[in-house]
Amino acid sequence: MQFRNRGNHNRLRHRHSVHAPKGTISLTTLHEGDKGVVACFSGGFGLIRRLVEMGLTPGIEVKILRKCPFRGPVELEVRGVALALGYGVASKVFVKQPKAEANG
Repeated sequence: MQFRNRGNHNRLRHRHSVHAPKGTISLTTLHEGDKGVVACFSGGFGLIRRLVEMGLTPGIEVKILRKCPFRGPVELEVRGVALALGYGVASKVFVKQPKAEANG
């Protein structure tokens, strides 16, 4: 499992401090109906633990059910359960798109 821990808290205060690792995209960039496989997270231990407890672990497929406008919550399906994540938290979850959807 790969977790990205940002130890410098000053960098987390800036909106553009979260960068997608190579080959991954943030949950917030997916559109409604798109699927992705969780690759890694960017955040502190508390956030990562919370996401793992909700079932978001690396290698799990997620599907975007609904995105609220104006940087609102993102509703997604994980392991057959619907979850809602705030925009800030969703922007720290990075996924890889399945090969079939990435080509088309």
